[in-house]
Amino acid sequence: MSSAWKVSSLLAALLFLLVCAADLAAARIIADDRTAPWEGNVGVPGGIPNPTTIYKNIVTDLGADPTGVRDCSAIIQRAFNKCPKGQVVYIPEGRFRVGTQITLSNSRSNRTIRGAGTGLTTVFSANSNNVFTFGNATWPPPNNWISITSGATKGSNTITLADTTTFVVGAPMAIGPDRLPTWAHNLGGHPDTFQTIRVYFKIRSKTSTTVTFDPPCPFDFSRMNPAALADSATMLKGVGIESLTLDMSKSTGSYPIWFQQAWGCWVKDVEITGAYSRQMLWTVAVRCEVRGCYTHDVQGTGPNHEGVIVGPGSWNLIEDNICNNGGQPSIILEDAINPASCNVIGYNYVINTAPGFWDISFNHGSGSILNLAEGNAIREFKDDGYFGSSSYNTLFRNRIAGVVNLKHFSNYYNVLGNVLSTTGVNYYDAPETNGYCANGVRAVYELGFPNIGNCSYSGTFGPTTPPDYSGLPNTRDGCEQIDRNVKATILRHGNFDYASNSTIWDPSIPDHTIPDSLYYSSRPGWWPDGFLWPPIDPTRDPMVSPIPAEIRYKALKTANGSASPALGLPKTSSR
Repeated sequence: MSSAWKVSSLLAALLFLLVCAADLAAARIIADDRTAPWEGNVGVPGGIPNPTTIYKNIVTDLGADPTGVRDCSAIIQRAFNKCPKGQVVYIPEGRFRVGTQITLSNSRSNRTIRGAGTGLTTVFSANSNNVFTFGNATWPPPNNWISITSGATKGSNTITLADTTTFVVGAPMAIGPDRLPTWAHNLGGHPDTFQTIRVYFKIRSKTSTTVTFDPPCPFDFSRMNPAALADSATMLKGVGIESLTLDMSKSTGSYPIWFQQAWGCWVKDVEITGAYSRQMLWTVAVRCEVRGCYTHDVQGTGPNHEGVIVGPGSWNLIEDNICNNGGQPSIILEDAINPASCNVIGYNYVINTAPGFWDISFNHGSGSILNLAEGNAIREFKDDGYFGSSSYNTLFRNRIAGVVNLKHFSNYYNVLGNVLSTTGVNYYDAPETNGYCANGVRAVYELGFPNIGNCSYSGTFGPTTPPDYSGLPNTRDGCEQIDRNVKATILRHGNFDYASNSTIWDPSIPDHTIPDSLYYSSRPGWWPDGFLWPPIDPTRDPMVSPIPAEIRYKALKTANGSASPALGLPKTSSR
């Protein structure tokens, strides 16, 4: 046996032990039942592909008008319909009029629309129309929940049922409790038996009594009378939009991009400017990805002006994007009763969100669980509880310059390794003082308050162990108390804040070694050389280093004197 082989083996073993040690550190700090197995299970399986075969150039091959005078909708639609699997419909430099939305059925998978780059290829909505609507979700949404006999446990990829006739290989499937546990609650008139907690998967195979699915089940539902939701429609797979600008500034279309019933689809290096309503929707989406995009300068503010929205859907990755006045909030999981679980929002730079709104949210709905926000640079995080509860979500190594605002029914949250608030903040935890936030009074955390837009309340509720909302009404009326369960169930460890001007550790947790990441085992390949990893560390000086999206935004702003609109961005690294 050679000495070189011995050294190589020892190094490999040491690396393995170091990785295991990091994983164990995370497990010691956060109980296993409070997180999902995000690593290797979020985003496009295997990473976003890079097909190189051009099926058609819509100008040189098909005669599309690059000046924006003649409508190109029919040309793009025909080319995309006929594009062979694994090939690209190329939209070169120019300005292209689209007066009718481009659609794609679930059966036409594995193809890409690609431009020459943001600011070079611009597609604009000409008739207040949506631009791209890919895939078709089942309508009305399925509601055929079937009891699970076994297998709805953490790590399982197979469930057993009495009959699997209604399950379709290649279609989505959700798993959730037959009725809500006491620690979850619905509002908006939905009874607590309405199955709002759910995680989505893709069915890989089945027998007469079993269904095998991907990714693995992230939570132990076995003691909650678990059930599976079958769907009759297969999923759109492997479809991407890349390297172009979508100009909605003279349109009242509802959205420029909408993916439905999608698996492993992506939007990469896309700029969206001037959207009237929402920026991007992902409905019944599993393992999809939004990467290196730039959303900015929305037309309006208030409800129905959100940015990137996922819901219902699971295991999606929203990473390395810039949002500059990109919606309210700019990135949101779930809207109304559309549960979003096990998603990751990572390393995004969010700036200039409209006053009175927040930047990232896991919950403007009911039932979201096990989502992760990591490495983002934002002003405010809020889960608003407007339609009901969200639980077991994690904020990890973010720079949050404003408030961490967890409204009522936000239970079992993990907040670790973040740098929070700014100088001049008044309180660590917001006091139970009705209307404390008047006159600019600020806190690092606002926990359990009931109202989405203010800090008023009427009475208090709890805490109980576990939280028990079974006696509360399902309508928003009558749920105006401070919910003390939020503070009682939160895990806060290793966060620096400017109220205490220190890093505060949970005294019951001796481990002060915070993992670099909760969904990467090491520095990711797309992370540029010269950028500190991890970028946010409350135990380091300086605590905050720029993330790549922030540097791109500031470089763009410096080069052009502003960052709006439709100026294009430096290229992002591929995952």
